[in-house]
Amino acid sequence: LLTLDDDLDQDGFRLVDDCDDEDSDINPNVEEIPNNDIDEDCDGLDFVTSTHEIANSTINIYPNPTSDVINIEIMDQLNVKISLFDLDGKLILSLVNKNKIPVNTIATGTYLLELHDFNSGQKVIEKIVIIK
Repeated sequence: LLTLDDDLDQDGFRLVDDCDDEDSDINPNVEEIPNNDIDEDCDGLDFVTSTHEIANSTINIYPNPTSDVINIEIMDQLNVKISLFDLDGKLILSLVNKNKIPVNTIATGTYLLELHDFNSGQKVIEKIVIIK
């Protein structure tokens, strides 16, 4: 007879805390692998990274979902305006040439992150989920 105290996969997490107690590689202490549609760390979400190209430069936006900060890695020098909008189109924050966007004071929800390259005029828009 199974109880919530059982640990079927012997990974140190009880059945009640482990989202897949048949796989010891999935538990709350495991590092999430991006973009594989598996919730390794049992937080209810799969970590996603996004790669875009603007003005012949590669941009990486991660993590998504996030709770503290959005990281923006730009492979070349770009002059970018970064804007975060709610789904009603209201501007939540706007920054220029930053690689870390603090979102720890922004309410849980879905937002649109826009990166606008001043030199080329090109834009990238990414859906961002903020969780607490």
